[in-house]
Amino acid sequence: MVATKHVPVLVREVLSMLVVRPDGNYLDATFGGGGHTRAILENIGESAKLLAIDRDPDAVERGKQLTAEDSRVETVHASFDQIADVSRRIGFEQFDGILFDVGLSSDQLEDGDRGFSFQKNGPLDMRMDPTDGKPASDWLNTASVQAIATVLRKFGDERNARAIANAIVRARPLSETQELVEVISRTCKTPETNKHIATRTFQAIRIHVNDELSQLRKGLRNAFELIGHGGRIAVITFHSLEHRAVRRQFSQWVDSSMPARMPIRGVSKGPMKFVERGLTPKRQETERNPRARSAMLQVIERVQ
Repeated sequence: MVATKHVPVLVREVLSMLVVRPDGNYLDATFGGGGHTRAILENIGESAKLLAIDRDPDAVERGKQLTAEDSRVETVHASFDQIADVSRRIGFEQFDGILFDVGLSSDQLEDGDRGFSFQKNGPLDMRMDPTDGKPASDWLNTASVQAIATVLRKFGDERNARAIANAIVRARPLSETQELVEVISRTCKTPETNKHIATRTFQAIRIHVNDELSQLRKGLRNAFELIGHGGRIAVITFHSLEHRAVRRQFSQWVDSSMPARMPIRGVSKGPMKFVERGLTPKRQETERNPRARSAMLQVIERVQ
């Protein structure tokens, strides 16, 4: 059995906004530890169906365990850009609610062998799906100083991007997470308040290796194809790049039905409306689960 340590965030808020039809079809596009999926199952009827998807094979194994317990659940290994094709292949043409809980789970952070944590030593991997693509070490050991600096600046807002990139190239080859942490520590002498000195670099490399922002945008477009009239798309994000990507796409659907490249905007009302523009956890939740501090929930509903 693949156990989980992940604590889902904003569960009550997600349920109150997402479960619009107790007998409907629902999609959890980021099964993770299964916390949101289980909560949804507790609030839908016996005739309802739920499709659980995840990019991480470990999460999929947990999902299959839940499928064995509850016949309403189907679990599939897939990435965001495959959601529409996978759903239709299984027989889901439309959903009443679709949930994305973007970013890392506690299970991924706690497993040093995955390479996501700067606090645990392990292979410098960082792939959401270890069966697909190349590990972070391959990219770090071959990319140019300029390419590395650009990624650190773009996806981590790292003010020491150039210096860290130069230090990485000088220290190559790198194979373990602590080697990268040591490179960053030697380069950046002044840590940020309330933030580990390696936080921004690890975030940036992870986003790049997994093509996370592009995957998120593709996942949202897939969800738009699948959401039925009156159905809702809920997205939980954890940093400003994700917040903005979701807000930008949602606003486009809400504000106008005109294509994004058209010079005339706001002529007609779009196919969606906002249900929630940016809800953050209450203090009680962040005290119980500090990793919820940066979470934000945005929700839209299809109206035409």
